[in-house]
Amino acid sequence: MQFRTFSFLPFSSVLLFGCLASAGSIAATPQPTAAKAESVLPSGEEADKEDSRYFFGLRGGVSLMGLTDTATIAGVSESSDDAGATGFWGVDFGYYTPEGRSRIYYSFERHVEESRFPSTGLKFDNIANLNLLGTDYFFLYNKDFSPYVGLHFGYASVSSDSSYQGDYKTSGFVIGMQTGLAWRVSTDMTVEAGFRHTVLPSKLKNWQGQDDSGNTVNFESQQRGVSSLFLAANYRY
Repeated sequence: MQFRTFSFLPFSSVLLFGCLASAGSIAATPQPTAAKAESVLPSGEEADKEDSRYFFGLRGGVSLMGLTDTATIAGVSESSDDAGATGFWGVDFGYYTPEGRSRIYYSFERHVEESRFPSTGLKFDNIANLNLLGTDYFFLYNKDFSPYVGLHFGYASVSSDSSYQGDYKTSGFVIGMQTGLAWRVSTDMTVEAGFRHTVLPSKLKNWQGQDDSGNTVNFESQQRGVSSLFLAANYRY
C-alpha cells in the first residue's frame, strides 16, 4: 500500500511559531505593580483565565501502515497483500499553555500490522513503536468544542515478529501532523477525536528465514508511513 510523502517544513515552521508565541504571550505581558493590584480588583473574565496546566492522556483507535513486502522462495517472488486497518494504543504527557491556546507533549504509540502472502501462506507481524514530541494549536481555545491542528517529530523503530528464524529491524527520525476536535467536558477532562499521519523510516531491509518445510525464504521489507483515526481522553492537573 502506497502513501504519499508531503513536505511538512513550511507548515511546521508556521505552526511551531504560533504555538511558541501563544506560550510566551503571558510572559511578555507587563505585570501590574503591587500597589495597583491592591487598588484595582480583576474583572470576572480576568479572574477566570486559566494558567498553564499539565495533562496525562490515553488514546486508541485504528491505524493503517504503508508496507511493501516481498518473499522469494526458490527464485519465485510474491508480494504481500495490502495491509488492513488494525487497532493501536498510545499515551500522552505534557502541558497546556495559559488559557489552553496550545499544548506541547510527549507521545508513545504502538502499531502492529500483518504482512500476509496468500500463495505461500507466509505471514508475519510488523511492530512500530513511535516516540514523539508534538505541539497543537487550538483555534477556539475558550469554547467547549475546539478544533486543532499540530505537528510532531521524533524517533521510531519498526521490526518484524515472525516464526521463520529471522527478523528485520529498522529505526530513524520521523515527522508528521495531526488534526482533530477537542471537547472540554469539564475543567479537568477533555475528550477528542482526530487523525494523525506519521512518515516512517523507509529503508529497504533484506532478511532471511526458513518456512515450516525448511525452505530458505528471502524477504524484502519497507515501510512508508502510518495513518490513524483515534479517540483520546486527557486529564489536566
